[in-house]
Amino acid sequence: MIGKIRLVIWLIILLLVAYFVSMNTQPSVAIKLLPTYQTPELPLALIIILSMILGAVMILMFTITDWFVFKVEKLKLKRQINLTKHELEKCTKKNKQLEEEIKKLQEEIALLKKEQNIKIEEINPLEET
Repeated sequence: MIGKIRLVIWLIILLLVAYFVSMNTQPSVAIKLLPTYQTPELPLALIIILSMILGAVMILMFTITDWFVFKVEKLKLKRQINLTKHELEKCTKKNKQLEEEIKKLQEEIALLKKEQNIKIEEINPLEET
């Protein structure tokens, strides 16, 4: 939908430029590009069209550079996400290993208590005191 609106806006702009160009076909103008260099006299319509094309090319160049910077930043963020996912997987595995080790140690403590008939107050290291 936005693409269609953009297309309509560009068509309106081009129609306005075409109307402006058609109104200014007669006079011929010489343009001073440098203090010592001047173009031959060209129809004003041609100068207007060339100015529009030059402006469009400049806008396209700025847009392409912004697009390139966006793509590079997107790749960096994807790499960072992948590294973070990998690190999360490592931490999850380590957490599971530690939980299994805690269970084994708790089972060993329970067996030792039964064998020696000792009463020990259990402390959960994961709870805040």
